[in-house]
Amino acid sequence: MHTTKWWTGTKEAAFENIQIPELFGPFDIVVDERMVKNYAFAQDDDVSRLTDEHGRPAAHPAVLSNELLFLFYAVYDGNTAQGLHTHEDLSFHSLIRIGEKVTLSGQYVTTYTRRGKGYVVMEAEARGDDGRLLIRHRGTEIMRVRAADVVGRATAPLPARFVTGKHLDIEPASRASFSLPERTPIAPVTKQIAQEQMYVFSWGGRGFSNIHTDLAGARRSGMDRTVAQAMQQVGYLSQMLTAFHGPAWISDGHLSVKFVDAFYEGDTVTAHGALLGTVDHEGRRHLESEVWVENQHGKKTAVGWAHAPAAEQ
Repeated sequence: MHTTKWWTGTKEAAFENIQIPELFGPFDIVVDERMVKNYAFAQDDDVSRLTDEHGRPAAHPAVLSNELLFLFYAVYDGNTAQGLHTHEDLSFHSLIRIGEKVTLSGQYVTTYTRRGKGYVVMEAEARGDDGRLLIRHRGTEIMRVRAADVVGRATAPLPARFVTGKHLDIEPASRASFSLPERTPIAPVTKQIAQEQMYVFSWGGRGFSNIHTDLAGARRSGMDRTVAQAMQQVGYLSQMLTAFHGPAWISDGHLSVKFVDAFYEGDTVTAHGALLGTVDHEGRRHLESEVWVENQHGKKTAVGWAHAPAAEQ
């Protein structure tokens, strides 16, 4: 079975064209080796070195994160989209078997206007060929806006709590444990983003030109250089948290991120985390962390919180 090209929408991606609710899918795709290798290259993260409980080759559900984010391309012309991803909530639930048929579905659930800009919220999920939940996404985007008008500027009200970035001056922990003290740092992940990776991640190979894929696309949105897609930062955080929590992150990991500044082609960014303590999640004991991504100048580009079971459970 081959994946049918579902990303062929024709409606102009403008805020006034959005309908609530507006459904996307369901669409069936195949998570084949090429898709997994593309993600591994774009994220510098070999997510293909996994196996399921039967020893079959498997992939991290994060491979599908951009499929869900771009699900609106089924109705809207992606080459007319000039939005800004502001918030992302992801939860992971199961490994994906390589070669498995996966069903994507989602919808726009609400719109609102703030400071003269139109926001839209999408909820989407992917399920395996046996119906099991793989990954769930809730994302908020400004649509439409010139990136040059908002990149690096405040676009949302102040949150109820803040990511401080404070941590103990001790060796970062490489494995989650409920016995770790509060503010223990998590072993970080550092990446240098290349244009070739941005092109692959943001679907240049599927025929899209935008602020991420090429300079011409960036200039159409008033930028003088390409901007890495915010979802790539989510992938860096997920890679750090997968190493920290182990399989528990893939089966019951939760991440909520706000994007606070851009990062660009050639930048070096580091995903960080610091433990906050235990939380109850649907009757299960989870270990919560605050997480953030920081560029080579020490400036935060993404902030948020994550929680998952610890390895000893």
